[in-house]
Amino acid sequence: MPLSLKGRLLCAGLATLAVAWSGSATAVTKLTYGSYLPATHVIHEKGLLPFFKRVEQDTNGSLTWELFSGGAMGGPKEALQTIEDDVVDSAIIVDVYIKRDVPVSVTIADVGLLVDDPLVFAAATNEAYLIDCPQCAAETKKHNKIALSRNSTGIYNIMCTSPIHTLEGLHGVKVRSAGRHGVLMKELGATPVGITTAEMYEALQRGQADCTTGSTAWLNAYGLKDVIKAVIDYPIGAYIGGEGMNMNADRWNSLTDAERMAIRKNLPKLVSDTVFAYMAEGDLAREEAIKNNGLQVLEADEPLKNAIDKFRQGEVQVSIDKAREAGVKDPERILNHFMASVEKWRKIVADIGRDKEKYEEALWREIFSKATP
Repeated sequence: MPLSLKGRLLCAGLATLAVAWSGSATAVTKLTYGSYLPATHVIHEKGLLPFFKRVEQDTNGSLTWELFSGGAMGGPKEALQTIEDDVVDSAIIVDVYIKRDVPVSVTIADVGLLVDDPLVFAAATNEAYLIDCPQCAAETKKHNKIALSRNSTGIYNIMCTSPIHTLEGLHGVKVRSAGRHGVLMKELGATPVGITTAEMYEALQRGQADCTTGSTAWLNAYGLKDVIKAVIDYPIGAYIGGEGMNMNADRWNSLTDAERMAIRKNLPKLVSDTVFAYMAEGDLAREEAIKNNGLQVLEADEPLKNAIDKFRQGEVQVSIDKAREAGVKDPERILNHFMASVEKWRKIVADIGRDKEKYEEALWREIFSKATP
């Protein structure tokens, strides 16, 4: 009989305790990472797995990771608890699914509709959350974890199972969406549906949703190319509330200084690999779906463009108001810091262009060398 979720979590918890010995006197610590995303997801293949390998090499094999993908350790709503309880050492945290637990993180994620350049916003969300944010630090400490890096997806679009591309055409349509994207869909006359990305394919296949907001990378990552027939070619921001790397605080503190430094030194490339891969995967997935699946890329009509642009206005103030209602103190400071970081990184990215190596150097210099988890 298959193990229950509780049984799987227990097994993972025991796995984190496994310490083997190599032929030398070096202890080998096996760490676990839980992800609800499918095994072939771009975050795994281009971001996390290469990161795990680099850390293993840089520690001479004293740290290794085992990735549990596809929700084997629970879905996105359970991820935070599995880290807090030390069932897994690390996991992907998606704050929009656990808003009540991480209101400070959500304060930043809620302005994701403003994203126009993932490179800029990926850097800014790391800087704003990891440096000079006492409430962010307090929030992570409350859940017995260490926040190490955050992600940005590629630009989001509205993707549908039929050729919709007008404001009128969205009226009454069921759109899988979360956070502010869900509010945007409601403003556009659609019906937002609260379904996780793990449940998205089936919902679209069965007609529980007619469209989804998300990155075109998902056409491959989640197999949506089989059900999505049209992409509305107008950006609606991106998701910047994903915490790609974190650790249970007790586990982090048990590592040696050299092991912790090996992790920290590899974080800029993890962020860079993930965001560059997301953008490239989105472009490739769209082109492949056009060629092989008959995907239509449709320009939004002017009423739809205007409605989206109008909604974006005042997003910072909306996030401030929501954060205050959720009990976040002085949310203005958090978002002012974030928006200042956005402008700072616009200048940096404009200076270095799309040079990946220079981007990673800037991430280390400006953020990860200064962050003190």
